[in-house]
Amino acid sequence: MTASPLVRSTRIRVCRIVAAAAAALVLAASAAGCGAPAATFDPAGSCGIDGRLPGAYPDLEARLPDTLDGKAADKVDSGRNCSEGALGSLVSHGLAEIRFAGATWDLGGGRGVSSVVFATAAGDLPAAWIAEFYEIGARTAKRTDNIETSRPSFDGAGETWRLDTLNDLSLQSVVTWQDEGLVRAVLVATPAAPGASRDVHDELVTAAVLAAAEASGGG
Repeated sequence: MTASPLVRSTRIRVCRIVAAAAAALVLAASAAGCGAPAATFDPAGSCGIDGRLPGAYPDLEARLPDTLDGKAADKVDSGRNCSEGALGSLVSHGLAEIRFAGATWDLGGGRGVSSVVFATAAGDLPAAWIAEFYEIGARTAKRTDNIETSRPSFDGAGETWRLDTLNDLSLQSVVTWQDEGLVRAVLVATPAAPGASRDVHDELVTAAVLAAAEASGGG
């Protein structure tokens, strides 16, 4: 999984979701990585360039969880994607702009989490479109194997779209769901080294979904 909620292209130019090196979250994007430099990005201007910076869209940032298991996020920012390369498969649904906010946690030892919210000006973004975006990104990314999709339900979130994949020695999951007019996603990476427990990974996924659901009032 990576940083910047909609990768710079669906072929995934890998930006890191968790700064330092908490796993190679190469699946697509949260708000914490790629985009135009802050000096050239005007959140109030017309949608001409992709960009993100802390405080760009405070209303979206306010929808993010403050903590994950008692730990404050290492980074919180927000932004907007306008280019076809960043929008990827969303262009096929007629979208020309999407806004996002993301919070990322570097939990150490190759573990990382990002919690993201996506929105459009019209407020009618279907979660299925974001789930599709992530899946296309995973299937076109390099060194990504064992891709699985499912529709599990989680407390607070209800039915979701889940994507699991292995990238090098990083087990990565993306869970996407509808939150009224918004779409929420959590991106989780843990080591997949010999002896690593899948239960530990799934517990972190569940904790990340619950934190996001509670931020929306659904927990």
